[in-house]
Amino acid sequence: MRKKYDVIHIGEANHDFTIPDVPDEFFTGEGETYSCGVVTDSVGGDAGNQSSCVARLGDRNAYFGRLDNGVTGNRIEGILRERGVDTSLIIRDDSCHTPRILVNVRRDGSHKFLVGKGENYGIRRKDVVPGTLDETRILSIASLFMLDTLDQDGLEYALQFCRDAGGVIVADMTLDIKGHGPHFYDDIYPMIDYLMPSWDEASYVTGLEREEEMADYFLSLGAGNVIIKLGSKGCFFKNGQERFYADPYVIRPVDTTGCGDNFTAGFIHTLLKGLSMRECVQFASATGALNALGLGASSYVQSEQMVLDFMARTPQRHIER
Repeated sequence: MRKKYDVIHIGEANHDFTIPDVPDEFFTGEGETYSCGVVTDSVGGDAGNQSSCVARLGDRNAYFGRLDNGVTGNRIEGILRERGVDTSLIIRDDSCHTPRILVNVRRDGSHKFLVGKGENYGIRRKDVVPGTLDETRILSIASLFMLDTLDQDGLEYALQFCRDAGGVIVADMTLDIKGHGPHFYDDIYPMIDYLMPSWDEASYVTGLEREEEMADYFLSLGAGNVIIKLGSKGCFFKNGQERFYADPYVIRPVDTTGCGDNFTAGFIHTLLKGLSMRECVQFASATGALNALGLGASSYVQSEQMVLDFMARTPQRHIER
């Protein structure tokens, strides 16, 4: 039976304000006023970024989360809808306060965030009903350590609900800014088919430094496949049958915000197409790198063909392992 959705994304959808060309003196100097580039606003947050990118790559996807009932919620829902994301699963809630993020982009493309406080933006166990997570081929968790109310109220239930309906679970990860602790998800990993932490995130959880040892740690806890994102050094993949590195693409970044989320979106897109793990990881790497060529966490990648064209013309840098 054909599912209604290719992908449902659970996690944060924020209101990002991107501030480009922020001078280094803003972070280190004692002055009060500095000049920057043109400030823009868009959707941010792990789930917001992933759903935007997946929609533009051509897959049927929905964002499943809470937004406030004010101007911020209206703006985010409107942008997602314009980008082709199904917004019918969004819950508008007076008790929700959707986070607003100031993304300060330095002239070298790196960034620092100022994160406004958010409240009650996650879904809850009672929100998972027939017609939601049983209607998707892939459930994307974006991201572990940033699920708000779902962490305390039903993550395991939500994953099992999807798996019982034949769905595949893909989980990104972020830094543990809420202090849950490195072993908070130990009982969840056996339910995750594809786990995608960055090196820093994996190191925090595992206490290890070598990416293969990190991957082995997650595999030993039951994760099906592990991808360790290594930033400018590419990424590392391992499951029970194969292991490999993917070299990074040679780019001059404009803004690295959201590249990990676009990586995950690219992987999901090719996973849906039934490509090999090497092909999925290669396309994911290209999608993440391509995103860095424009401003904003979810605005630059426009189509699958755009990624393929980028792959055809952009060399990769071989990393000695």
